[in-house]
Amino acid sequence: MSRYRAKGGITNEMIDEVFKGSIDMHLHVAPDPAWPRRFDTLECGRLVQESGMRAFVAKSYYYPTTTECLIVNKALEANVAIPSITIGYSSTGGLEGAPDVIEQHAKMGCKVIWFPAGDAATCYKLMWGKDRGICILDENGNLKKEALDVLEICKQYGLVVCKGHMTFEETEALFMAAKDMGIEKLVNTHPLSDTWKLFTLEQNKRLAELGAYTEFVFNSLMPRLGSTDPADYVDLIHKMGAERCILGTDLAQAVDISPSEGTRFFIALLLQYGCTAEEIDWMARKNPVSLLDL
Repeated sequence: MSRYRAKGGITNEMIDEVFKGSIDMHLHVAPDPAWPRRFDTLECGRLVQESGMRAFVAKSYYYPTTTECLIVNKALEANVAIPSITIGYSSTGGLEGAPDVIEQHAKMGCKVIWFPAGDAATCYKLMWGKDRGICILDENGNLKKEALDVLEICKQYGLVVCKGHMTFEETEALFMAAKDMGIEKLVNTHPLSDTWKLFTLEQNKRLAELGAYTEFVFNSLMPRLGSTDPADYVDLIHKMGAERCILGTDLAQAVDISPSEGTRFFIALLLQYGCTAEEIDWMARKNPVSLLDL
């Protein structure tokens, strides 16, 4: 049973104070061969720009968003759409092709890398019903050479490294190697939102010790993904420290609200459930600006 504790007195002015200039670090865009998405990158860019937000990271499981983000930014005359690439079968040719593909996109301005997400072995069967998927560890539990090669590219170009949908064991090994290389832009992707296996508090603290920012996404607070209690988010934010957390919506499927409204709603909920404006400023503005070099 939810331990409802939302407080009243949250005004439009209080929300807008931290919503304006915010950055959505995790937004899925159309077209998508597997999920009916509501908005393409241009539509997202217009909505974000019109709302007063600063930017969003355009994500796809199936293709790099680099070129379309560059085109959208040119059309909107603003650096609002941030390009990313997710390691996957169709996006990078699996893990084997990832180093070459990622390097080329880094040269064109790609900013964010997600390690295997929809194609990660840990969730492939759950999502697609097939015994397939990418694991970045070999049979001895060591990082595969291609994963290390990707990290080298991320270091060279200053890319943000996100765990995607991998297991804790894969993520820990990846972040340990990244820390040894001196990579500081690490993101523990929605650890309270992975329906296949949530990370424990101890696991999240361990990844934070390795330098990772903890990501919280609006999507999982919605009924279709289990209605996570916002109090659980706020509790973990306070345990991890807002200065080491970031926010994203993980929207937008056909049934979702717009990404800008999702961000505003998310910020309002966090305020209602006990986050301060200063904490949200860290998670929605300061930390994303630093990670993305904006």
